[in-house]
Amino acid sequence: MRISIIILMAVTSLFFLFSCSLFETADEDTVQPGIEIEFEIKEGMNLKDIASLMEEKNIINNALLFRLFVEQKEKEGSLMPGVYILKTGSEFEEVLDKITIGPPVVIYKFTIPEGYTKKQITEKVAEEIPFIGYEDIEHAVDISNYSYEYLNDAPDLEGFLFPKTYEITIDYSAGNVIEMMLAQYQFETGSLDYSFAENKGLSDYDILKIASMIEREAYIPEERALISAVINNRLNISMKLDIDATLSYFLDKWEEDLTESDLQIDTGYNTRLYAGLPPTPICNPGLACIEAALNPAQGVEYLYFKVTDTEKHEHSFFNTYQEFLDAEVK
Repeated sequence: MRISIIILMAVTSLFFLFSCSLFETADEDTVQPGIEIEFEIKEGMNLKDIASLMEEKNIINNALLFRLFVEQKEKEGSLMPGVYILKTGSEFEEVLDKITIGPPVVIYKFTIPEGYTKKQITEKVAEEIPFIGYEDIEHAVDISNYSYEYLNDAPDLEGFLFPKTYEITIDYSAGNVIEMMLAQYQFETGSLDYSFAENKGLSDYDILKIASMIEREAYIPEERALISAVINNRLNISMKLDIDATLSYFLDKWEEDLTESDLQIDTGYNTRLYAGLPPTPICNPGLACIEAALNPAQGVEYLYFKVTDTEKHEHSFFNTYQEFLDAEVK
């Protein structure tokens, strides 16, 4: 009796393997093999669902035989949810190997340039990361979601979203993305020397505002410390900053010149009307500009700067208003 059972099992196994081979080759002429197909195994899908969908997409040619194949290998409990790239007309063994190892980890890269505003960052993330929607990232940049001590003086996250190239995976949420930027800001600025700010009665947040103005004004790295000096020299004597980039930020008007009526708008961001710093940073500055805000050029009394080379966007610096007016622009 035992010998009969063994013989029956052997015959069944041989028949199964023969059937798999037969069916796998039977449809080769009807399906073009080797075409890549995106295939998702969702949480909760069972072997029958997976096999049927694979047959529907022509990844395998027979769902029933594939199920029997998986069951014989005792792998039905090892199928990993996720998104796979599989090929039409695949061998059962090849498919099973892939869906038991798990989906490949896809890395999404995106770069936040220095000087981007919170609005620009929101738009860029929503545009470049396919699994994060605009409304999700817009909600995530609300400062009320976070309770970090360094945010205590700030009404807004503007300035704290550190510019950098980031890498994320599909399991990141919009909140995770913003947390990364905030963590990067804390890491980059945590070891900086803020003694200059303390001696001047400036807060860390004030330094961030100054850095953001330097970021928007300085196109040439060597000018950062000089622009920082001009801002500090004006603050020291309670002189209006006259930096139009602050009003451009308020109006979200970066690509065109400000009009005379623009310059009369009554807002704290109009540094032609009000002395002191704007209410918030006007962009998210990089580390070099934050360092320049903490280390303005020493021994200079400049109160004015002006673009005198429009091609290079190079500034000249002056002590008096008359020098500023007389400077030629090329």
